[in-house]
Amino acid sequence: MIKQAGNTARGLALAVAAFSAIAPIASRGAGSEGEQIAELKQKLDQSLKMIEALTARVRQLEAAQPASTPTAAATAVPADAQRIETVENRVAQMEASNAARGGDSSSLPMHGFADVGVANHNPWNPDLKGYYVGDLDFYLTPRLGTHTKALFELNFETDTDGSIGVDLERAQIGYSFSDAATVWLGRFHTPFGYMNTALHHGSWIANALRRPAFLNFEDHDGILPVHTVGAWLTGAAHGEGGKLLYDVYMGNGQRISGGVIDMRNAGNDHGQLIAGGRLGYQWTEGAAEGLQFGLHGFSSKIGDDQVPEHNTQLRVVGGYGVYDTDRWEHIFEIYLFDNKDVSGNGGTHKSTAGFAQFAYRAPFGVPYLRYERASLQQADQYFAQQAFGASYWRAAIGIRFDIDPKSALKLELANTHVTDQTPNQIQREYDDALAQYAIRF
Repeated sequence: MIKQAGNTARGLALAVAAFSAIAPIASRGAGSEGEQIAELKQKLDQSLKMIEALTARVRQLEAAQPASTPTAAATAVPADAQRIETVENRVAQMEASNAARGGDSSSLPMHGFADVGVANHNPWNPDLKGYYVGDLDFYLTPRLGTHTKALFELNFETDTDGSIGVDLERAQIGYSFSDAATVWLGRFHTPFGYMNTALHHGSWIANALRRPAFLNFEDHDGILPVHTVGAWLTGAAHGEGGKLLYDVYMGNGQRISGGVIDMRNAGNDHGQLIAGGRLGYQWTEGAAEGLQFGLHGFSSKIGDDQVPEHNTQLRVVGGYGVYDTDRWEHIFEIYLFDNKDVSGNGGTHKSTAGFAQFAYRAPFGVPYLRYERASLQQADQYFAQQAFGASYWRAAIGIRFDIDPKSALKLELANTHVTDQTPNQIQREYDDALAQYAIRF
């Protein structure tokens, strides 16, 4: 019995010594768990003292009676040892958990979005109606280290003709020096306006059911190069009450092919670049908290697949404003085009596009209003060669209901007027009634 008690005490002493060696490592990797480990260590110390006291008592009892007679103290030793072993197992589990979080940089966080719906006109093609499948979007942000970042977005989407396509919407790897400067290389959302970088392909993210038509993605007949393949420097300079936001980028010059803007993932054949920037200011505290204003501009030489080829020097400037709080979400954006025909005597063409959206985050849902308009010169080959390069205006009213934290039901009524008459578009007016069920996972 004396030998058993002595072995138990020595075993616990070794456990405490081993724990003392690893506890500082664990406490560096976890906040509240570090406090829990310290508390468990204290309990182990207290239990060790109790075992030592029991061992001394066993020696006294062994000297006073035959060894074959069990005592209450002797039978208590295994029970205490079992309880301490349970505590040690808890410590080991917490150590393993901390090691996995702190030392393993190979994890691959993945998020996803999907949406389905029904409408009297398809959200992207008014010639189609009925039920539709939207996007199945996978959004990956692998952990690569303290400074190295990566973002990949793989989207299974329904094209305007109903076919299913797969696009690597974003594939960017970057190095972050600090909050003030991060450099990205790859394919990214072109940083103009606010919506194009704030609200990506996952429909659940946005309160509205769809984007303004002129800001649609390229394969949904958008008229702007919303993706760029190149390099992007972005960051923020923090000050008292707010921060200054900036973006500078350049990449492959795009091309219009089959009526759709091609961002030239593999490079271009003429060496032309798109280059631009954005500058904004966001209030982070005080009465103006949630308010943000900015300016943006870019230029790119864009050709097409016509014979002979048309080349346009696309020049766009504009501005945006956002008021985003727990109660309100207001967004407006304006784009001013000053495009120059550089392949003939077409001259310079001026066009405009913009939208304003107002939303209220009520307890029951998020109702919103939006008005959007594009006045596009049809003598401008940049618009004339696109599948939906026509002028239009649209008024919409909608509401979002959050069914639970990961799913939302959206309803929208809209009236659209196409105001240009071109070989690709007939003048028409139509009313939309749309319902969408969007989720994240």
